[in-house]
Amino acid sequence: MRRVTAGRLRAASLVEAVVASIVLLVVFAATMELLPRLSVHDDDAEAVAEAEYRAAGAFVKYSSGLWPEGTYVESCDGGRTTVRVEPYRDYGDMQLITVVASVDGSTKQVVHKQVVVCGE
Repeated sequence: MRRVTAGRLRAASLVEAVVASIVLLVVFAATMELLPRLSVHDDDAEAVAEAEYRAAGAFVKYSSGLWPEGTYVESCDGGRTTVRVEPYRDYGDMQLITVVASVDGSTKQVVHKQVVVCGE
């Protein structure tokens, strides 16, 4: 800081204060512009919850181990659920179930994977 002489500030101190406030304003404006882009998406919370519900329901349905290997697609008005049933490694009595539920008009996908024992 500069010295205060006779109760008055020099002009340089005023210029420094103005420049510092402008720099802080620019940093604040840039942060406020970038932060929503990094954290908030236009996903509808109800649509995402619906996709979670559909994924959980499809997983319960296909995880019995009785479904033959293949890809199954279920569509509804809010999106699509894709279920892949495939063998798990070299084990003949185990399957890998992959459930992917997507929301129409969004990049959000709900993915569940689990290895299940084939039913008798």
